[in-house]
Amino acid sequence: MGTTLVDLLDAALPGDAVLFPGCTATAQTVRLSDSTSLLRLPPGWGRPQHGHYLAGEEFVVLGGELQISGVHYLPGHHGWLPAGALRHSGAAPVGALVLSCFTGSAVWVPSDRDEPDGPSLRTPLAGVVIPDGGLPLTPSSVLRDTPVALSHPAELVTVGSWTWERSHLMPEGRVLVRWAS
Repeated sequence: MGTTLVDLLDAALPGDAVLFPGCTATAQTVRLSDSTSLLRLPPGWGRPQHGHYLAGEEFVVLGGELQISGVHYLPGHHGWLPAGALRHSGAAPVGALVLSCFTGSAVWVPSDRDEPDGPSLRTPLAGVVIPDGGLPLTPSSVLRDTPVALSHPAELVTVGSWTWERSHLMPEGRVLVRWAS
C-alpha cells in the first residue's frame, strides 16, 4: 500500500481470503507492508492447532475480540508474542479486526505440546501511562504521545483514529511507532 495514510477501520479496503495453517476459517487480509497486515477474522474463527511462529508477532486489536492461549484481547489492546512462544489455542468468537506485524518470516510450526511456554504481553494502548522517551512494547516498537523526529521511516499507527502510515514524520497524538525488521 506504499506510504499513503490508511484508515484501518475502512471496511472497503480490498483484501484476500487466506486460510492460515491450523485455522478453522479463512480470514480476509489486507497487506500494508512486507511485515504488516490487517486481518478480518469472521465470527467463530479459530485456531485449535497448537504451535508457534518462527518470528515474533506484534498485534493491535481494532475491533471484536481475540483470544490467544487463554489471554483475551479487546479493542485497543496491543499484544506481543515472541518468536517460538507456544500457542495452545486461538479464537475470535464474535470476529475480530486485527493489525498484525511479524519480526521476520511468519512460518507456523505445529506442536504436540499443550501449554504456552513463553511470555505474552497485553497492553491497553489508550490508557497506559507513557514515560518520557516513550514506552517500549517490543524490541522494534515504542508507544509515544509526544512527536519526535524519526531518523528513518517507520510504520506509524495513530491510536484512537486507527490510521496506519509509513513515514519519518510522526503525527500528533498517541502513536505506536514500529521499525520493520
